[in-house]
Amino acid sequence: MKKTTLSERINQRMRELNLKSKDLAQATRASKGSVSQWINGGNEPSARYVTALARILKVSEKWLLEGGKIDNVIITDTWKIPLISLQQAVKWRDVIMDNNLNNIKLWVETSGKAPRFSFAIQVEGDSMLNTSGSGPSLPEGSILLIDPEYKIASGLIVAAYLPETDSTIVKKLTIDGPNLYLNSLNHNYKPIQINTLDTIIGVAIRTQMDLV
Repeated sequence: MKKTTLSERINQRMRELNLKSKDLAQATRASKGSVSQWINGGNEPSARYVTALARILKVSEKWLLEGGKIDNVIITDTWKIPLISLQQAVKWRDVIMDNNLNNIKLWVETSGKAPRFSFAIQVEGDSMLNTSGSGPSLPEGSILLIDPEYKIASGLIVAAYLPETDSTIVKKLTIDGPNLYLNSLNHNYKPIQINTLDTIIGVAIRTQMDLV
């Protein structure tokens, strides 16, 4: 069997599924120019787009990247998002602007649709371990999906950067009139008052954790 190129495989599935380039752009959140490159045999999609592209084409990532028999194709039902450190989260917007995701070493899968520009971080320490017995609890190691574009509101779990200590933390945001607080779910920790919402990197919209 003649080995096909990635571009040829994309075009093949687009014909079979009656898809247009705009469908790929919408599904992957890539620019029209990037999608045109994929279709016409220019640049290949970077790692951040592969899962979404495979999903819209109803193929496995393996087949999309390597080819093979079409009868081995499966539909992918998960999304991959980059797992970065709390320190890396501070410069996430710069990474997105530079479209420099090829250096991301760790990725996690999520069954829910991942918003554009979202990323994952792991909770450190026990400050988000709920000791009251009611409400959410985020033990150390919990993986949070962070959406930097989600509308900030009181009561949400957020990732925030504190310039005075050069640290990134995960806390529950409380807005009390003109006062802004970052609260731990563990009541043994004191609230942290902040001066502006500009310190918020993003909102936690989903959590994943290993049970074994």
